[in-house]
Amino acid sequence: MEIRQITEQNPWWQDEKAILKDEKIQEALSRQHSLIPDKFQNNNFLLIGPRQVGKTTYLKLIIKQLIDQKINPKTIVYFSCEPLRRFEEIIEIVRFADSLISGPKYFFFDEITFVPDWQRAIKYILDSQLKKQKTFYITGSSSIALKKETFPGRDIQIKNFLPLSFKQFCQLFVSQNLKLESDSLKLNNASIADVYKKIKHISFYFSEISDLFAKYIQCGGFPKSIYELMEGKGISEQTHEIYWQWLISDIAKIERSERITRAILIAMLKNYGSRFSLNSVAKEMEIGSHVTIREYLEILEDLFVLRNVFPFDAKKKVEVFRKMRKVYFIDPFLFAVFKKVLTKQSVEEKEISAIIEGIVSEHLKRSCDRIFYHSGKKEVDFVLNNKTGLEVKWQNKVNFSDFPSIEFANKIILSKSDFDFNKKQNILIAPVSLFLLLCG
Repeated sequence: MEIRQITEQNPWWQDEKAILKDEKIQEALSRQHSLIPDKFQNNNFLLIGPRQVGKTTYLKLIIKQLIDQKINPKTIVYFSCEPLRRFEEIIEIVRFADSLISGPKYFFFDEITFVPDWQRAIKYILDSQLKKQKTFYITGSSSIALKKETFPGRDIQIKNFLPLSFKQFCQLFVSQNLKLESDSLKLNNASIADVYKKIKHISFYFSEISDLFAKYIQCGGFPKSIYELMEGKGISEQTHEIYWQWLISDIAKIERSERITRAILIAMLKNYGSRFSLNSVAKEMEIGSHVTIREYLEILEDLFVLRNVFPFDAKKKVEVFRKMRKVYFIDPFLFAVFKKVLTKQSVEEKEISAIIEGIVSEHLKRSCDRIFYHSGKKEVDFVLNNKTGLEVKWQNKVNFSDFPSIEFANKIILSKSDFDFNKKQNILIAPVSLFLLLCG
């Protein structure tokens, strides 16, 4: 490996003030509402999430923290792994740094997951003397390799690095008064009565929260679209194209078809939030086999584009993978991206309800991990722990009778603005924006 490849990416080795000239740092610090990371932790981390979500900026801000703390800049090594073709090169970078300077070092490997067999390099380092006096922050855009290797017993924590949830979005932009009032509940542990009381407490701020939710539906949780909408002149056409090119680039890297990816995403837009069978999509989009559809949906989930949600068999208490599934994008802005790029159209008002259902799905997935939907003569949008049913009703008037006549210990209807609680039936109607801000 050429020395220039490393030194060019670490200008603070020559001048510690060079970090302030970094484009990512300058952009982050120029924001009115900056996404500042938590304090550096002296642990090894593998941060996995989609492209354009701010992983590189996060690493650069952590590097700035270390330099501000008077850590010797020559012990801080950043490297973007996209040019690498062999996993051995990762090990060579660590050895090269050891040859330059002794003592503790801090390594920041960015976008490592498309280096062939990258996990072999990380395993080797963590199992050898190379790990001594070193801290590793590693990012990647695909969880495909993690299905086979989760580094059991090794000193590294794997964390998802995802677009901001609505709650995180609000933490950036809400008023100071609401920040002081905000609290949170873990939905798995809270009773419906507790949820009602907490939501009632923040209902005084409904107008502010509702306005922010309308913005979140448009920009989602990706930093670029957020700042263009909230601090700029609006989300540009170029930004939609950037997010599309991210996906197509990653699809090409794993040697899959752009044509099939396009066809499947068009089908997902048509079926968004509705049950569908793999055979029906294969037939509609003229793709050879339902097996191909299933493979691509799994790949798109591994690339942090969408989530597959399956029905739950209440009698057997198991997830049913062979029945019809539903699909939601991990962020509402991706719906707008795919709609504009693939159909040349903007999001329509009639699609907002399904987009909000997708926002709720992702919120529940992150806070409760496993979610399902109830399938039968009557459908319930989401089921949690086989005891809580949740319906999304984005409409002007919602009643308790809008929950299907299916028995759940807890019943929640998420509305546009209605708010009520029936203690006897243990059923709650709550504005979706307040629920998302509170329960996470």
